[in-house]
Amino acid sequence: MASYNKVVLMGNVTRIPDVRNLPGSATVVATTGLAVNRKYKDKEEVMFIDIVVYGKQAETMGMYVTKGTPLLVEGRLSFRQWEQEGQKRSKHEVIVESFQMVGGRKDREFDESMVDKDDLKMPSDDSMIRDEDVPF
Repeated sequence: MASYNKVVLMGNVTRIPDVRNLPGSATVVATTGLAVNRKYKDKEEVMFIDIVVYGKQAETMGMYVTKGTPLLVEGRLSFRQWEQEGQKRSKHEVIVESFQMVGGRKDREFDESMVDKDDLKMPSDDSMIRDEDVPF
């Protein structure tokens, strides 16, 4: 029997991605959570789903994604088991194969510390473009 393991989710990031290197490897991994809403009748249900991203996409997520960022993720469902303090633990998580930030820049907060103040200054009159410099 054939099987198919594909997950597509859209929701908001619940916490700042935790970006690390796998032990003994140069592979980068980012873990975070995604809150996905489901509306039906007069009710709303929220599911919190752990997501894991590997490689270059994990680096990208660490640089540009923060708590509250709306994301569209595509990946596969994974089940992980481990033992902690003598107790067996397990959880489902989505291994992300691709993600896309949705919404415009207006959805993200502006951080003034990321802008060099000198870049915001108007150029002096000597460096202004003259009409004869424009080719059309």
